[in-house]
Amino acid sequence: MFFSLAVRIEYASGVASFQPSVIPTGGRALEPAEQALLEQEMEAIVLRSHLFKSLDEDGRKDALQSAFVMRFRPDDVILREGDAGETMFLVMEGSVRVQTRTPSGSIQLAELGRGACVGEVSVLTGRPRTATVTAIGDVTVATFTRHRIQRILDAHPRVRAILEALIEGRAKDTVEKLIGS
Repeated sequence: MFFSLAVRIEYASGVASFQPSVIPTGGRALEPAEQALLEQEMEAIVLRSHLFKSLDEDGRKDALQSAFVMRFRPDDVILREGDAGETMFLVMEGSVRVQTRTPSGSIQLAELGRGACVGEVSVLTGRPRTATVTAIGDVTVATFTRHRIQRILDAHPRVRAILEALIEGRAKDTVEKLIGS
């Protein structure tokens, strides 16, 4: 491993609570071996992530050191459409379902897995969440707060361009799915 990382973990049920310094009932601190494995996993995900792989080593280090880990159980809501969005998530393990509301109900936009980002639209634009994201099974995510992501984006304009292109592509895909439903 090329640098160290202080990983914080939080377990969530239902709507996530973003208080990484508090381990909720039923959670526990990681054993040293578990922490080392989790750090390696986060590093591997960030290195393969389309969004973060364009960062230099210092940028990746900054990204990893600014993240904390959250775990969700099946059917937990990771983020809810319409809510304020102060965090974005990088799926480390598991899969998530992305849905949006329509006048006639709700439509599934995607199922995303390891390496996918969710919540990036709100973090970049400051607008409310554009979709609801739910854990399909057990899911582990690296979580990045808006102010930390903004710092990374300000320092690395190429990452901002990649994130903006990702948002544009997802918006186009959403419109196509809504028109087709």
